[in-house]
Amino acid sequence: MPTDGPDAHRAPAPAPDADRSLAPDADRPLAPDDLDRAFGPDTGSTATRSGHRVRTAVLIGGGTVVVAGVIVLVLGTIVGSVQTGIGGVFPRPGTALDRFVSDARDLPGVTDVQRHRAEKTAFASYEVSATVTADPSLEPAARAELVRALSRATDEASGNGVHVVAIADLGVQQVGVTEHADTAARRLQLADTLDRIGGVTAVRCSWGRGAQSSDDAEDQAVVVETPGRGRAVPPIVARVTEETQRVFPGASVQVLPAG
Repeated sequence: MPTDGPDAHRAPAPAPDADRSLAPDADRPLAPDDLDRAFGPDTGSTATRSGHRVRTAVLIGGGTVVVAGVIVLVLGTIVGSVQTGIGGVFPRPGTALDRFVSDARDLPGVTDVQRHRAEKTAFASYEVSATVTADPSLEPAARAELVRALSRATDEASGNGVHVVAIADLGVQQVGVTEHADTAARRLQLADTLDRIGGVTAVRCSWGRGAQSSDDAEDQAVVVETPGRGRAVPPIVARVTEETQRVFPGASVQVLPAG
């Protein structure tokens, strides 16, 4: 028999057991398949590799230090090689001077060769010099030939950043010698001329003492010695200056008391 009232059309409530079977268990942990269905297959946690990263950073840092050390060592070796010389590429001032000294000692009339310390003229350039002492009794022709031979020897020994020069000590005359034989010959001729001036007892025709060698006329330095005093000196100075400027215009002239 139908029943009228407010609950007549209400659906029957589900049984307690049926409701529990349809809802997921809140206390049950989610399985991997559940995570995959909910968020995708790539959401699993990944173990961090901080230890691997630290080792990599240490290796990179150590490698950088090693490379920097190698670069410093190579640069130091290159700079040192330029300073001291390697083979036939970089300057070797000692070797160049050895060759010149050996050649000069074999020349006729030479009695001694004195080496001087090498002078650095640029980053990879040197000038080396020696004083070649000759027998003061050599005849003028023999002295001229000796100066020419010394000029050839300086030319042959120079090279690879090394410039070889010499002072020919001929007794009362000292003459600068470079690879330019014509300039060396003019110095010798001027020394002969000045030596014949009355009152002159010693002559030096070269570049300035302590200065880098030069064959330019204005860089020449002429020094003569005289025992003259007082009024005897000005005429000597005038004559020496005149003869010097005729051969080397602009050269400096000094007249010193004979020592």
